[in-house]
Amino acid sequence: MKKIKQDTFIKIMMIFLGVFFIIFVMSYVLLKDFLFETLTQTSLNPQLIISQYNGVWIEIFVLFVLLSIAVFYLLKKLNTKLEEDINAIDTYVKEISEHKNYDAVLKIKHYLEFLEIAVVFKNITKRLNQKEKKSSKK
Repeated sequence: MKKIKQDTFIKIMMIFLGVFFIIFVMSYVLLKDFLFETLTQTSLNPQLIISQYNGVWIEIFVLFVLLSIAVFYLLKKLNTKLEEDINAIDTYVKEISEHKNYDAVLKIKHYLEFLEIAVVFKNITKRLNQKEKKSSKK
């Protein structure tokens, strides 16, 4: 179960960083080529304009870094919530299967999908408990 938690966080973060980096580099190179060709045909000072162009891209890069930090913390929060719910289900299943504690409590805090799974587990637990009571009476 821990692998799914790590994969979720790492893959989403890597996809975000990869896509933005590719777009960033492609845009920078294409626009710089276009700007350089345009400047060679005009009488403007190309060095001044290129330095301003680089300054704008530095600002875009800083915004990217800030956005990456925000996405990192949002994904970390999502990962923590997933981990809490998965650990709750894992603990509940272990209590039932290993200790036969049919009175164990399963509390899902964050996601409706896990709550639906929890309801199914509770129904299975009730049936197991009833079967065990019937078999102990015989």
